[in-house]
Order: sequence, then C-alpha cells, then structure tokens
Amino acid sequence: MQGINREKASAFWKQNQVWILGAFVGIITFISIYGVQVLNVTYIDWLLGGGNLTQNYLGWCFYRSSDWIFPVGLMDGMTYPNEVSVIYTDSIPLAAVFFKLFRGILPGKFQYFGLWGMLCFGAQGAFGALLIHDYVRKKAEAVVGSLLFVITPVMLAQVTVNLALGAQWLILCSFYLGIHRKEMTGRKSAWRWGLLGALAAGSQLYFIPLCGFVLLSFLLADVIGRKRFSQDLAGLLSYLGASVGTVALLGGFSHVHIPDMPSLEQAGFNLNGLLNPQGWSQMLPSLQMCGSKAEEGLAFPGTGVLLTLAAGALAWLVHVLYRYLVKKEKPGFRPDWKKKENGLAWLILILLCLAVSLSPRVACGAEVVMRIGVPGWLLGLWQRVSCCGRFIWPVVYLIILCSVVWMEKEMPWEAMAAVLLVVFSMLQVADGKWQLMQRQVQFSTDYEYESRLKDDAWEQWAQDPEIKHMVFVSYMVDDRELIYELSTYAAESKMTVNDFVTSCPTVRTAASEDLLEALAEVRRDTLYIYKKSDSSYCIDPRMEYVEADGLIVGTAAD
Repeated sequence: MQGINREKASAFWKQNQVWILGAFVGIITFISIYGVQVLNVTYIDWLLGGGNLTQNYLGWCFYRSSDWIFPVGLMDGMTYPNEVSVIYTDSIPLAAVFFKLFRGILPGKFQYFGLWGMLCFGAQGAFGALLIHDYVRKKAEAVVGSLLFVITPVMLAQVTVNLALGAQWLILCSFYLGIHRKEMTGRKSAWRWGLLGALAAGSQLYFIPLCGFVLLSFLLADVIGRKRFSQDLAGLLSYLGASVGTVALLGGFSHVHIPDMPSLEQAGFNLNGLLNPQGWSQMLPSLQMCGSKAEEGLAFPGTGVLLTLAAGALAWLVHVLYRYLVKKEKPGFRPDWKKKENGLAWLILILLCLAVSLSPRVACGAEVVMRIGVPGWLLGLWQRVSCCGRFIWPVVYLIILCSVVWMEKEMPWEAMAAVLLVVFSMLQVADGKWQLMQRQVQFSTDYEYESRLKDDAWEQWAQDPEIKHMVFVSYMVDDRELIYELSTYAAESKMTVNDFVTSCPTVRTAASEDLLEALAEVRRDTLYIYKKSDSSYCIDPRMEYVEADGLIVGTAAD
C-alpha cells in the first residue's frame, strides 16, 4: 500500500511540479515583502493606517455585521438606511460572502486580506510558470521566469493600495485557457470559462472586461482563421452568464451607475508607458506623464524584462546575420503563426487593449497628441471603465511571456538562456529594491493602530446599548482620514453610519438627500456628528451637544 501511495505521489509531483514550484516562488515573494504577520487573521492594525486598505477592511466589517439581504452582497450598515453592494468597497466580495457564512464563530477582529494577498502571489507564479512551460518545455526556465510575472510593477503597485486588484493572475489564467482551448470540449470550455467569469466578478469588476478581451481575441482569431470556434463560443456565453450572474447575486445592479468622464481622460495609458518606470527603476529615469491619475496607466514591465527582451532580439539578429553572411540564405523575419503560438489572437488582444487603455485623449509624455472622436453610445461605454489605463495589463503580461520565450528559443546554447534568465530576474529585483523596501517597511513592521478618538465620551456612547447609528451631518467624505477614523469606531461599536467612501456615487448622493429626513426626527439611538467648523448648525433645541476631539456630537436631549 505504501508503495502504491508513493507511486501516486511521485506521479502527481511529476505532472504538477511546474505550477507548484511557480506558486512557491510567488508565496516566498509575498512573505519576503509582506512578512508573515499579515497572515494572522486576527491582526487588523496593518489595515487601519488609512487609504484604500482601510476602505477594503471596513467594507468587510460593515458587511459582516449587516443582516443578510438579497441579493446577498448588499448591506445597509455603512450607508444606513440605504443599501450598497460590497462590490463597491473592493472588499473581495466572494471572500466576504464566504466568511460571512461563518461570522458567528469567527473572532471579533478578523481579516482575510493577508491570506488573499498570498493566494494572489502564489497563483500569479503558478500561471506564469505554466505559460512559460507551454512554450519552452523546460521546467527550470519556467519556474525562474515565473518570478518576472510576480514582481512586475503593475502587480506590486496595485496590490499595495488595493488588494482586490491583486487578482491579476486571472489575466494569466485566461491566457492559459485560450492557449489550451482546442484541447477542451464545449462542456469543459463552458464550465472553465464560467468559473473564471465568476471569480473575476467576485474579485474586482475590472477583471470582467480584462479577461473577456482575452477570450474575445481567441474567438475572433478562430473566426478569421476559419477554424472551429464552437468551444470559444460556448466559453464566451458561459463567461458572460457567470460574470453577469455573479454581479447580480452580489447586488451590483441594485444601483444606477454614473459614468466618470473626468477619470476617463485623466487615467489613460501614455504612449511612453512601456518605458516609463514611474519610480520603479534606479537605472532608468521616470518620464513625464499627462493627467491627474496618470499612474493608473503604469505599464513598465521591469528592467529585467526589458533586458530579457533585448537579449532575445540580439540573439535573433545574430542568427539572421549568420544565415545571410555565412550560409548565404535570404534573411527575413517570419512570425510563427502555428496553432500553438496563437499569433493572430495575441495581435487582436494587443489592439483591443491599446484601443481602450489610451482613452479618448491620447498623450505622449506631458503632451496631448490627439483626441479620438467616438459616437455617443461608445463614449458612454468607455466612461464606465473610468481608469482605462489598467487595460494595458494584458499587453504587459504578454511582453513578459514573449521576452522569456524569445530569448530561450533564440539563444544558441541552452545553458546560456537559463543563466541569463536568473541574472535578469535578480536585476529586476535589485533595480526595484527601493519600491520593495518601502513595502517591506509598510507591511512587515508590527504596526499598532491607535485611535485619534481619545475623549471618554466615545467609550460611554460605545457602551450605551441604545445607540446604534451614527449620522454625519457635516460632509465628511472629503476628509477620508476622518471618515475612516469615525467609521472604524462605528464598526467596532456595532453602529451603522449614513455615509462612507464607496465607488458608487449614487448611494452617496442618496445619503445627502436623506440627511434632512434624518434630522427631522432626533432619535435617542443616534449620534449626530458635526465638524467644529459647522458649530453654527448646532442650534437644534432637541439636541445636547458635546465637543470631543475636535468634533461636535449631538445626542437627543432628555
């Protein structure tokens, strides 16, 4: 029996070692940057330092304490009495729903964001290794090359501020499914793409179109090439159904979405983006950008990737010259359009991503070089993407894949490609060490959160069983640090708030409209919060006002 088990384990390892080792590379990278403390599910202080991470965590807190509402992703604790979907706090909705099922047995302070981050890094390494191995068929190169996918700036820059956007492994997974589409039956294609659609919708909404573009590119390539595309079509229908269904189940369609035109023009991909490190290189200078959110168009793949690409190009040029000068052959560059390389699909994907990511205002450096005139209906769709610069990510990952494959195939000696890949991977780490060190300091340090709300009155209100709600009478959302501080207090005290920083402007508009109604009846179970600068409004005879930590708090008069 032991012999049989040993044989099964050996067979499993032989068949799966590439992605397992790639995942190990990703996990080790995550721990090296974030440390192990963030994996402690009861350690929440690292999420309370402000910014998007605090928004993500508080979204989970309010969702956890809210009653179950259908659709299941809705909650009323952070926009009381209005409902908002957990989608709009980037709290990784599928994880939030899963852990809410067990909220009765979870510790009072609980976070899953550290585990999610490690999962994303591991999956990034696993799919990166699988993609490289599909082309080069060499395990060592595949595992080493997976590091370039893990430490690419587009991954690290986003996951630091918004962990939901760390699910970029979904893009790599869509690459992998596209490459292997002909090996799948229609049924397998449907459930695999359907699962990917559900994961994309349950992670962050941007991944729905990002992965959808990959699927669409392979479908169009097969249609143009007059190849059988029934699997692609089954996958597309399943993907759309699963992603739309998941969004609906999470309550994403419960609000009218207002397009954000200003962000569309301010957050596009810059034509110099692939060579602009934006602070991610010590060797290359940062270039000028255009737009108040130009960092969303970050597309720098890393110095190591550029060197890998250059080495492949140089080796190819040497081959061409050798054939022409020595063998007297006619030189020429002939792209390999074989089934496995999927050249046409990759070309379509590049064109789609460029078209969307550039935004209607195309910029090169600090200058606007042209404006794209589009029909109103298309502009309306484009506006819904908002930070369109993120749509360059598939192109960045395709460049990483092509750089490794090209160098490996063109190098005259196999060992040379492996050695150079190790060297360039280490250079990528070394060149971005200051960015990596900043993240180590930010996350590996044992941070201890200390509330700014020191007045004893806050503790008295928290212990009062009658007080269940907090109403921001003054406009707090423009001061995010203040609203995070007050919302953290409310979440820990099991209170609701009437307004919060979400990406759903319609709900925030509703909160403003409902404020007069909230003030019409002064309730014993509510704290009314004013900024000190709004003290002139504190004249309601039905309230008693107390100054606490630079704020004025109104409560129902006895």
